Order: sequence, then C-alpha cells, then structure tokens
Amino acid sequence: MVEVMVVFVVLTVAMAMFTSTLASTARQRMCKRETAVAAEAGRRMLEVLRAGIHEQTFARYNASAEDDPGGAGTAPGRHFAVVGLAPAFDDQDGFVGEIVFPSAGPTLREDVELPELGMARDLDADGEIDELDHAADYELLPVLVRMRWQSRNGVRQMEMFTLLADL
Repeated sequence: MVEVMVVFVVLTVAMAMFTSTLASTARQRMCKRETAVAAEAGRRMLEVLRAGIHEQTFARYNASAEDDPGGAGTAPGRHFAVVGLAPAFDDQDGFVGEIVFPSAGPTLREDVELPELGMARDLDADGEIDELDHAADYELLPVLVRMRWQSRNGVRQMEMFTLLADL
C-alpha cells in the first residue's frame, strides 16, 4: 500500500511538472508570435516610408494634419494599426504603431536632443546643426517606428530605427 501511494505521489509530481512545462511553452509561443507580428509590421512600415516620395514623407507621417500634401487630414499620419495585436490598455490613440520624427508638430528640427533618433544631426546637409525648421529641405530623415501592444504578460514594445536619405 505504501509503495502504491509513493508511485501516485511521484506520478502526480511528474504530471504537475509536465503541465507546467506545457503552459510555459504555450506562453512562449504566443510571445514569439506577437514579436514576429510586431517585427513584420515595423518592417512593412519602414518599407512604406522608403517607397514614398522622399520630400513628402515627413509631411505625410508626422503628428500634424495641417501640412498633409493633399490637404489637411488626407495623409495617413503617425499612428497605424497592426493586425493581430491589441493596443496597450493605457494607449490613448488606440493604435499599436507609431512613427516618430525629430519634430514638434509640423516642424522638423536638427537641434532636438533625441538619442534614439541619433539627434542632434545635420538634416539638410549644409554642415551645420541649427534651430530652423527643415520640413521642406531635409536630405536625411531619422525615423523611429514603435509598436506598443497589450500582451497576456503585460505591455510589450518594439522599436525600429532607420535613416531615410534622398538619393
């Protein structure tokens, strides 16, 4: 009888360990899937930015609708949805994706201190970093694409950086 009880205890412990391993594997699989979805959405958005008309990229994807090339409110703007990911609960705009430039509204500034964008940087290639608006004459455009979403494990975030150049 004691031997049978010991066998049951060992089997119960083994089953608990096996179940825990399965649950952990499922969580990791979901986490990897979300990461892959976010990475693909970020790469896709970087390709959209690269494929567009370089002179209009900032105006089409900045935070201001006032300078949209086709008229106010006609451009995509800086926020984008990512199919398969839910926005973070504390996200006020309701989108997973965001495009970040060294700007404040419709102005593009060289003197902004943003290490994540490699700023301050000479954007108009004149050899100087100044405080002027370079929205109309930039040669280089630093871009950060950020995805922030709600996961089962809490809020997750991924960022991708590139420097667009007029070639």
